[in-house]
Amino acid sequence: MVSLLKGWYGDAAKKENEFAFDFIPKPAKNASWMTIYDQALKGKMQGLILSGMTATSIGPDSNRVMQALANLKWLVVMDPLPTTSSEFWRRPGADPKSIQTEVFMVPTTHWIEKDGSFVNSGRWSQWKDQVIPPEGNARHDHWVLADLFDRVKKLYQQQGGKFPDPIMALTVTRYAKPTQPTLDEIAKEINGADLATGKQMTSFALLKSDGSTTAGDWIYTGSYPDTGNLMKRRNGIQDPAKNDPTGMGFYPTWAWSWPLNRRVLYNRASADLNGSPWDATRPGIKWDAAQKKWVGDVPDYPATMDPKDPKSWLPFIMNGEGVGRLFSTSMVDGPFPEHYEPMEAPVKNPLHPSQSESPVAFLYTGTEGKFGKVTDSFGTAADYPYVATSYRLTEHEHYVTQHVPLLAGLQPSPFVEIPEDLAKQKGIKTGDRVRVRSKRGKIEVLALVTKRLGPSLIDGRQVFQIGLPIHWGFVGVSAEADPNKGANWLVNSLTPFVGDANAYTPEFKAFLVNLEKI
Repeated sequence: MVSLLKGWYGDAAKKENEFAFDFIPKPAKNASWMTIYDQALKGKMQGLILSGMTATSIGPDSNRVMQALANLKWLVVMDPLPTTSSEFWRRPGADPKSIQTEVFMVPTTHWIEKDGSFVNSGRWSQWKDQVIPPEGNARHDHWVLADLFDRVKKLYQQQGGKFPDPIMALTVTRYAKPTQPTLDEIAKEINGADLATGKQMTSFALLKSDGSTTAGDWIYTGSYPDTGNLMKRRNGIQDPAKNDPTGMGFYPTWAWSWPLNRRVLYNRASADLNGSPWDATRPGIKWDAAQKKWVGDVPDYPATMDPKDPKSWLPFIMNGEGVGRLFSTSMVDGPFPEHYEPMEAPVKNPLHPSQSESPVAFLYTGTEGKFGKVTDSFGTAADYPYVATSYRLTEHEHYVTQHVPLLAGLQPSPFVEIPEDLAKQKGIKTGDRVRVRSKRGKIEVLALVTKRLGPSLIDGRQVFQIGLPIHWGFVGVSAEADPNKGANWLVNSLTPFVGDANAYTPEFKAFLVNLEKI
């Protein structure tokens, strides 16, 4: 934390002022994605900046999210192309005169128009090159924010203001052009440095609490040492014996994996108490007695700690007990894992029917009004007997490709996948127009009768599931060609505004709908 504060505030972060810890705003509650719109719906938020975030398309209960955006005084959308968020105020059926939100559309670059890194679920941070130059007046989103910060700082210098310290002390001296920092410069800054020597940090274990080191994010410390940007490395499958000594597909010199280029977290657990791999054919790490160190993957364990030493640690070094847990003391719905049905389910929870859904799930709790209480937005199996789930298609990359004619041509219009048996019951054939309704909204799309989805027998009753690709809305090539301008194409107008109890992840993948042929 001290290294982070030193990175942000430089000389203004001193031991005497707790390294400027008071400069940071501290929300009293969580600040997750769903909470943003929860607060906006309650009228507790004045403005919002969306950077590459199509809130109205990717968020649950799109109608509720659009109502939240309509409660704002201002909305900034930083995106290369129009989105359902930038155009929410003039969507089909909306009255722009009734929406007072002032919307600023700021043209920014697409990811193919800049370099930078991608991080995957395996924690591999891989640097990419710029493919094409930006078009028109588009600027990188981090340039827009840097320029905005520079202007705000100048206003404070000219006019003053309440508590200017966090603005005036923020450091931008590491960038050759403060209003146009390169992503490489930012990556180097995130890695951190030793302020006394000026050298880049090589490990988060070397960060200090005395203000002598910096780090923008400790998990990336070591990704950009003095030798250069390790995320750019591309030593891979050309010589597996050299570049993947474990034979496990780790490829330690291909890009970089947080933390410390470790490819498997808690890899000490892959070896027994003596340090020998449980599976000799897949040696993640092992203790080399001759070298007196662990070899293989970067050990998630002290590198020279002899496993036969009576004082040696147990494998799970981040847990107080040193071993794996079947329980959690920090989860809201703990301590033991429990199964709950979704908030909308076709059956009661077979494990304990008296408590079917999670009693601690995150629900919208805003004021009553057009949308009523959140509990009013949940349907029952009596009215909505089918389970729906949402997903993506190979032909599209989330939502931006709705603007790409060739990709829109490959998959031009939204559809719903319907199991054969259900389609027969409903008299629906492939190509028919159908209406899918939930308690929250409706969409009207084409039917695709499929063998991929079959009925399930759950708690003694037959349950059908339908599938809904998400890539369309009221903007883009296909919407412009549609007589109704894609008015009823937002799949997330069907999904419920509910998140899990701990991370507040929206419940997109299981909700109840009805289905009818138009």
